[in-house]
Amino acid sequence: MTKPFKKYKLNDDVTLQMVSYTEEMMVARLWFTGKGFEGTHHHFNQEANIVISGKFEATNGDQKVLLTAGDSVLVHSEDPHNLECLTPTGEILTCWTPARADIIEKYAEREE
Repeated sequence: MTKPFKKYKLNDDVTLQMVSYTEEMMVARLWFTGKGFEGTHHHFNQEANIVISGKFEATNGDQKVLLTAGDSVLVHSEDPHNLECLTPTGEILTCWTPARADIIEKYAEREE
């Protein structure tokens, strides 16, 4: 069994920890202690987000939807998207396919 990946603070509101990855897909946990990220972003990877705890507003293209624990949202390649945490804290599990090489490059170090 390998050691878990380190946790990284992405900004004042969001901490990320890789769970696992291959070239074809990757999974990460994100903890929110505030709103999250400003505005929308996009990438060529498809993305699935599953809410573990908290309440989120998901922006997916022109659509907005409220999500709570157990809810999920699928983001198609290149669609502008964002998740805004509406509660003081929240947690999501995110899966990307193919794997996000930019995230692996920066955040795939294992704990010692």
